[in-house]
Amino acid sequence: MRRPYAIIAAFASTASGFATVPRRHATKPLQHPLRAAPAEADATETPEPTLRDLASFAGPAVVLWISGPLLTLIDTSAVGLASGAKDSALEIAALGPGGSVCDGATYFYTFLNIATTNFLASETEPEKREQVVARGATLALRNGLLALIWLRLIAGPFLAVFIGGQASGALEVQKRAATYVRVRALGAPFLLLGNALTAALLGAKDSAAPLIALAASAGTNILGDFVAVGLLGRGVRGAAEATALSQVVQAVVLARLAAKKLGTSDAKPLAYVRRLLRTQRRLEGRSFAAFAGPVLVLVFSKLLSFGVMTFTAARFGSVPLAAHQLTLTIFLLASLVLDAVAGQTAQAFLPPLKGRTGVQKLGRRLLKLSAGAALASSITAGALALRGARLFSGDPAVASELAAVAAPLAASVLLHGAIAHGEGVCLATADLKFVGASYAVSGVVFPALVGLAGPNALRGVWDAFVVFQIARAAVLQLRARHVLRKY
Repeated sequence: MRRPYAIIAAFASTASGFATVPRRHATKPLQHPLRAAPAEADATETPEPTLRDLASFAGPAVVLWISGPLLTLIDTSAVGLASGAKDSALEIAALGPGGSVCDGATYFYTFLNIATTNFLASETEPEKREQVVARGATLALRNGLLALIWLRLIAGPFLAVFIGGQASGALEVQKRAATYVRVRALGAPFLLLGNALTAALLGAKDSAAPLIALAASAGTNILGDFVAVGLLGRGVRGAAEATALSQVVQAVVLARLAAKKLGTSDAKPLAYVRRLLRTQRRLEGRSFAAFAGPVLVLVFSKLLSFGVMTFTAARFGSVPLAAHQLTLTIFLLASLVLDAVAGQTAQAFLPPLKGRTGVQKLGRRLLKLSAGAALASSITAGALALRGARLFSGDPAVASELAAVAAPLAASVLLHGAIAHGEGVCLATADLKFVGASYAVSGVVFPALVGLAGPNALRGVWDAFVVFQIARAAVLQLRARHVLRKY
């Protein structure tokens, strides 16, 4: 399983190979029924973004993608450090499936964020822009309320099946994980609303404002964990309470910022949300629904892949499961950073350049930005796994298991740079059929790969994931080169 790591070097050559593709001026640009081609006058007025412009936008844009895993990581660290050596592994093991269910449930609604950013980036009329925001925010609130209900209903039964009862301490892990999910579900409507408003701000190319909301949210979560977990000793329940409260704070701050930044005089958060709900009544939802199918397939495929990994790790006992939770949390945090740097930036900047010669140049700049971010993220992820275990747990056994998967973790993050770039280009150019089809296939292939490999240790699970990442990176890069020639 170690030979595939040599293939990772191919990622470095992708940027140079990307630049050699000639632009076919005679080819008719791809048209999508939801997005009209920009007027010629508008195309000449829209400047081509430089690499510095992209980097300035991408840094703050990370907030949309990392807020959920960041809060889970804060919870993991607080619970692991506050618990005694005896309970540390059990508490962190409970946060593994519990955090995966919570983050996965909200990640399931990613199509709302993608559609909001894409459509807002393509609109120039203030009234239509407000309608896009209204539709995204209303759908987010509705789906958030549904998520709150079904998460609380299925938490116990689902986690009992997901974790199983054979490994040592499994019943206690199930109980604590279900408690975490039920409490944290209370913040789901606020989290989805905050994500929709952040997506709207990013579509308007305002990536600085969400940083204020992230700072308020993270600060609330840290303070809440200190009080509920550290001082009151409430364990995973206290961590979930702190996270839910931080999501409420984030939504309120974002509503106030969006009210000021998106061209309305309503500065009060509640008044602005009410205005969006009234505006939404005049809208059609078909455009958002067109994004829903393919993006839901994408999300479900990823959730299935991570679910299979966690299910397999759970068979090895509470210590390997705790190490897997830390490894997966680090990977998700790093990969979502790359999704923001490459994917979110592509969705904000590519649509206004539709049909122009600057599309190929923008694609090369995005790939360079993604490659640099992937290298930095890979080094950081590997270092955290090797030397940073004490930040998350005081159990030496967990630290040993975490260090054993440092190499495949770093490789998976590095490869995700190419994946995020290709995926972002496909979504920005509305190549939705390919996105849906490719992830439908990958949702079948990876579970089969893990099943055939039959790993008997946590390292085997992550080695199989590296092979899967190599295949995904190759396919998505080839497709990105194809669609950018025709966009």
